[in-house]
Amino acid sequence: MSKLSDKGASRRDFLVRSATTAAGSYFSISLGAGLLTGAGAAEAAATSAYTPSIWFSVTPDGKVTMHIVKAEMGQHIGTGLAQVIAEELEVKWEDVRLDSPLESVENFAIYGLAYTVNSGSMTTEFDRIARAGAAGRIALTEAGAKLLGAQVKNCSAANSRITDSVSGRSVSYGEILQKVKIIRQFAYPDDFRAIPLKPRGSYKIVGKSIPALDIPGKTNGSAKYGIDVFLPNMAYGALVIPRTRYSSKALSVDDTEARKIPGFIKAVIIDDSFGKCTGWVVALADRFPTAVKAAKALKVTWDAGPYAKLDSATLRTEYKELATKESEGANWVLEGDVDNGMKIAEKILDVEYTTEMVCHATMEPLNATAQFVNGDCHIYVGTQSQSFARMTLTGYLAKVLNKKPEETKVYIHQHLVGGGFGGKQDFDEILAAAYCAHAAGRPVKLIHTRESNFATSFARTPTYHRMKAGIKDGQMTALNHDIVCGWMGARFSVGKKFGSDWLQQDSWDSKKQDIDQWSIGGSDHWYDMPNHRVRAWNHEATTWAVQASALRTVANSYNIFVVESMLDEVAHAAGRDPLEFRMSMLNGKGGNRGIPNTGYPPGTPSDYYMDRLWISLPWTKEGSWIPYESATVGGALRLANCLRVAAGKAGYGSKVLPPNTGMGIAVTSAEERQSPTWVACVAEVHVDPETGRFKIKRLTIAMDCGTIINPVNVDAQIRASALWGASQIMSEQLTLKDGAFEQKNFHEYLPIRLADIPEIDVHLIASEHHPVGVGEPASTTVAPAVANAIFNITGVRVRHMPIRPQAVLEGLRNKKA
Repeated sequence: MSKLSDKGASRRDFLVRSATTAAGSYFSISLGAGLLTGAGAAEAAATSAYTPSIWFSVTPDGKVTMHIVKAEMGQHIGTGLAQVIAEELEVKWEDVRLDSPLESVENFAIYGLAYTVNSGSMTTEFDRIARAGAAGRIALTEAGAKLLGAQVKNCSAANSRITDSVSGRSVSYGEILQKVKIIRQFAYPDDFRAIPLKPRGSYKIVGKSIPALDIPGKTNGSAKYGIDVFLPNMAYGALVIPRTRYSSKALSVDDTEARKIPGFIKAVIIDDSFGKCTGWVVALADRFPTAVKAAKALKVTWDAGPYAKLDSATLRTEYKELATKESEGANWVLEGDVDNGMKIAEKILDVEYTTEMVCHATMEPLNATAQFVNGDCHIYVGTQSQSFARMTLTGYLAKVLNKKPEETKVYIHQHLVGGGFGGKQDFDEILAAAYCAHAAGRPVKLIHTRESNFATSFARTPTYHRMKAGIKDGQMTALNHDIVCGWMGARFSVGKKFGSDWLQQDSWDSKKQDIDQWSIGGSDHWYDMPNHRVRAWNHEATTWAVQASALRTVANSYNIFVVESMLDEVAHAAGRDPLEFRMSMLNGKGGNRGIPNTGYPPGTPSDYYMDRLWISLPWTKEGSWIPYESATVGGALRLANCLRVAAGKAGYGSKVLPPNTGMGIAVTSAEERQSPTWVACVAEVHVDPETGRFKIKRLTIAMDCGTIINPVNVDAQIRASALWGASQIMSEQLTLKDGAFEQKNFHEYLPIRLADIPEIDVHLIASEHHPVGVGEPASTTVAPAVANAIFNITGVRVRHMPIRPQAVLEGLRNKKA
């Protein structure tokens, strides 16, 4: 992704000034009088680069550059967004290029919040970039008609040309821009809403399996990731692993042995006054291997901080104790009368579920390169969070440099991201690199080793769940779900600790603690239940000691495991088939029918949903609208349809299976109910009764993601997502001992291995609804589907993630006893 041309940037600078007017930003297009007075006048009037909106530019050679602010981390989002613009712009696909335009401070003001999370890029951007493309097509059609001496109503756009249907003559986009200065105004967002879009049935680019534009560079080595950056006179930094994950403090550093290493420059204790990089000491050297060697040679005296004795076993004990304090729990869902529903039940299920920590474990370890030029800070990095990184670094450097924030300019030079999964939305390494560059007086490239990357991971919180269900006459009378975990929202740099609040208040009881939707989402599912309650407790020590953070699918990655496993338990206890039981509750009634402002259960305060809507997608507050009714229409009925398709394709209930083999099912939507992706999974699993070991033989996944932009890419993302889910149920776990993570590399932290890869059968359910994200949701269905399959095979219910073979074996032995 190359930077914008200077010509393109100057044109966009004009749009920046236009954006400050009351009417909003504009497409600016003008047909001058010089148009018909000769080639010289036309040439003088022409623009060298036509940038009708912040999303793309067209040059006189007919090439179209799409400006992509979303982080490219393997999901090929740039190609998908470019397909949407190209479809409405009616441009030839071979003329499309991509770039990342956020290298100037001014461009951050233009593009707003640059932040790539929640599989939300297509959901949030589709409508407005489609209309931007359509507006560009309208303007070019008008200009082309003028050149052809034709009426606009007789002209149409296709393949980068405007054609007059009466005369048959045509002119290319490039020719238009060589001869015309276009000034035509479309106020954003008001005029955008009136721009008609093409009927979905007429799409020629959207819906096609077009190879991703970034693949050639990634295969021939020309693509540049953050870790590939090189600057003249650059020093390298390697981290000394802190005594604890968080809240250590480096009291002193003895560099006697490090100074004996040729190429060692100095040791830097990172200023941690922002509550980040606590206990960080960085060894600087002329080469990275030398920096790693020096880091090991440094002798650091630490104050280990308040979490020095904290371990995973202690967390589990404290979680369980906290859940007994029912009056302190904050309500997330409160529908019907749960207590009465339990009283009238004939049978009560009261069980506990737990999940371990996991981390992002990306192939590209965290890294950042920092350089100061004329007092301004330039950061070269692949990050999911350009905006938050820049905002936080601006404040951090202002404090370090003793300058006002407005006196500190920070430039983020975005590169490809070598795996993110939510782990590269934090930015400790960026702060540390900038601090080191200032201390060293030269550019510094800070690279985590695999060991230091694990040691400073932003882990998914461990969790404890108490699930209680009432059953009568084959029906569930009530469901209570208590959740104890660390809350990631409280820790975010824009969070409560730093003066702003992303947490939501308990809307049913204002005296109770705030709620972190990021940590308990998914428990507010799409099933129709007469009495349903979800309560949550924050374990403060976990929040800070392990730096609880968002990991791919966020809270759904554990809450869906618990909800879907529990529903299977209830179905069996009620004497009903788990498939039929689910279908009966996915009826689309009440708040589960999926229309705006009723996305949460009946009885939910009306402003509660809208508060969460804004909190979930803060970048939509200004100048954007998203037709959520298009995304959520159909509600639970679309989810039921996915389950019906997945079960049918897998042969659930009808396929003859080998001995010790069975199937389990699960469903989910995406992280936020107002932006759902409907998905169902059937897992076919084999269990060895002698060892308890299980193998996932096949995953059948059905997904309804609305309009499918690029089918082959959607299919690839679903498969990768499913493997992510399989890895977490099989083996991944991160544990804490003496305040530090125990797993240090991939020989101890175990992602799925090649031998464990199951067959994956993906079925995309076509619809013309608003497109939603596909990179995450499928993964959350795998764990419960596998756990449910194990029960169907063995009769052993496993309630811990990951599932350990020993737990299955012990269950089998207990059954025999």
